[in-house]
Amino acid sequence: MAEYPKPIVVEPRESGGATRTVVMLHGLGDTGAGWASAAQQIRAPANTRWVFPTARTVPVTLNGGARMTAWFDLNALDAESIIDDETMINESVRYVEALVRQEMAKGVASDKIVIGGFSQGGVIALTAVLRSELKLAGCLALSTYLPLRDQYPAKFGPYARDVPILQGHGTNDMVLRYDYGKMSNDVLTSNGVKADFKTYTGMAHSACAEEFDDVADFLESVL
Repeated sequence: MAEYPKPIVVEPRESGGATRTVVMLHGLGDTGAGWASAAQQIRAPANTRWVFPTARTVPVTLNGGARMTAWFDLNALDAESIIDDETMINESVRYVEALVRQEMAKGVASDKIVIGGFSQGGVIALTAVLRSELKLAGCLALSTYLPLRDQYPAKFGPYARDVPILQGHGTNDMVLRYDYGKMSNDVLTSNGVKADFKTYTGMAHSACAEEFDDVADFLESVL
């Protein structure tokens, strides 16, 4: 964990400390600070701690080899051309697992922890949740896709088909196309995963108030 920048942690305002945690992973080139405002914008159950990690700074093929924050190297954005960087995906998943264990050491039960992510962060969130040996509360997968699809269901963890997943995608997403997100949902549901797919008409590669309302409802239901 020392290789990664220190996460931004937003503690709950309520007395009694955190009994629930949401770990939210940013997209390519962003930082934890870029999503930290979500802790104020999204209604979360009482006593929820938010953790906003930042990825390492690494060379990214899509960016001509220039260094930027990334959870894994990315060579393309279209589904037909992406070559999944399995090594770095697995490294980032292990980091997220360490963050989960850290929350558990602070007294938060695993089934009160949600792992979420936007874009590239959603790739890691989905992978971490589907492969986890722990019973987690849920997964937020926003404007993202499922990598390493041919490894499922063999790589499913023991709770992969039980953990609720909320996917959200805008129809005007020109970065990671809407149909790529929908295809990922089809793969998940065809394998018995409880993945609910929300469509946001006109939304680009971003988030919106309607999506945040759906995220809030999801957190209320699983936490």
